[in-house]
Amino acid sequence: MLKFSRIADVERRVFLYACGLAFFLPLSKAVGNIFLALTLLGTVHRLILKRDDVTEIFRAYEKFFLVTGILLAAVFVSALSSEFPLEGVGKFLDRYVFHMSAMLPVILLRFERRRIILLAEFLLAGVFFSNLVTVLQALPRLAEENWRFGGTMTPMTQASLLAMFLPVFVILFMHLSGRRKIFCALAILVGLAAALFNGTRGAWLAILILTPAVVSLYSKSRLKSLGAVFAVVILVGGIFAATPTLSNRFATLTNIHMQSNSERLLMWESALKMFEDHPLLGIGYGQYTRAYQTQYISPEAKEPQQQHAHNNFIQLLAECGLVGAAAFLLVWAYFSYFSLSGWLKRKNLADLLFFCVLWGLMLHGLTEYNFETSVPSKIFWYALGLCLAYDRN
Repeated sequence: MLKFSRIADVERRVFLYACGLAFFLPLSKAVGNIFLALTLLGTVHRLILKRDDVTEIFRAYEKFFLVTGILLAAVFVSALSSEFPLEGVGKFLDRYVFHMSAMLPVILLRFERRRIILLAEFLLAGVFFSNLVTVLQALPRLAEENWRFGGTMTPMTQASLLAMFLPVFVILFMHLSGRRKIFCALAILVGLAAALFNGTRGAWLAILILTPAVVSLYSKSRLKSLGAVFAVVILVGGIFAATPTLSNRFATLTNIHMQSNSERLLMWESALKMFEDHPLLGIGYGQYTRAYQTQYISPEAKEPQQQHAHNNFIQLLAECGLVGAAAFLLVWAYFSYFSLSGWLKRKNLADLLFFCVLWGLMLHGLTEYNFETSVPSKIFWYALGLCLAYDRN
């Protein structure tokens, strides 16, 4: 009896740590890491006291662990095959093992559904305040000629969060009622303002593509819902037209001669040359920066200190070759299939919300390297843990 009492106490503490983790992940990398470490230590303590239910959990999620394990194995082998294996393995442990560990406490401790919902609410609250900080940061400086704001994060990191969660707030607004619906409406307004002030074009496109798609999936009256989305697009378009900074930046989307666009094309060209020279396992995981800056950089490049390829797939293709890129596509495809089929077959809202997070990250990841970036990556894996735990319950 004493042992089970201790287990309940440990699980209660882990849950509190997990709440802190959910809230601070979108707000502070340092504080988020502290809560992640506390949550993991608490989870290990719980498993020392009671671990006989872990086998059943791994069996329940075996396909997820299988495809994720294939990706881990591919990246690890690439790291070992590189010219500097210790450096590659160190980055692998940080960007994959540590980041992915954010989902484990939620899955392994099997919290009841009300607690899973509360964890999700803390995460959404953290995202809301992150967007609010971006807006408050921007308001005093709008008179400046050029601006881009990221709140407590870099603009690109904040942009990934916007691409992942603005569609989530839209779906929740359609689904919920009462005070929660009001919160979602406020979160959408703040998120739209943050997206405008953030100024990341890749995130704009991701939101513009993903939001109508998931609204169409959710709504029983597609024409009515899509009409509302279209009205919002027209309103935002009017704001763009009336704001020279926004309209000028939007106009550069298809301008391949603009510096950031042309630089990306040069970086992608360099990354593909790395792949051509090392097609199977790439140049070695964690070696892109050194290889780009010392060997593969284009003579036309104007930003020689770039450290990644600004594209998730091309980055993995360069560093991990066909093996790593194929494993990445497998994860993307299986997670998409699971979440989409879960919504279409069972109308499980958690699956549709995770689909938003997954595709928001990946669509923005077509022009930014965000799959392994600390904050978006941990939030992605944490959201996966919440989805699976809710689905399991």
